[in-house]
Formats: sequence, structure tokens, C-alpha cells
Amino acid sequence: MERHGPGKGRVTFHAAGPGEYAGVDAAYRRKYGRYTSIVEHVLTDAARASTLRLEPR
Repeated sequence: MERHGPGKGRVTFHAAGPGEYAGVDAAYRRKYGRYTSIVEHVLTDAARASTLRLEPR
């Protein structure tokens, strides 16, 4: 994917591995924890399996 302009660049998408899920879950809970019912639905195994990691090229 390529975007142009300040702060934009090329990135590569990678599937996040199981070792990264705990960190992603913790960040999500910190940011959205006040919405408990929503958070619990998006932190399921199925949702974790669709987590992507973006890396600069």
C-alpha cells in the first residue's frame, strides 16, 4: 500500500502472531475499556486471528 504526503509511506501487511495478541489486547483495553460489552466481543480468538501488523518498507 502506498500513500503520499507528510507521514505517509509504504507499508507491508503481516498477520500478527499469537505472541503479539496479549499486547494488542492490552492496548485495546486501555483505549476502549470503558465500552466493556464491545471490547469483550472484539477480543475473541476469531477477531485476534484477523489482526494485522503494519511494517514500513
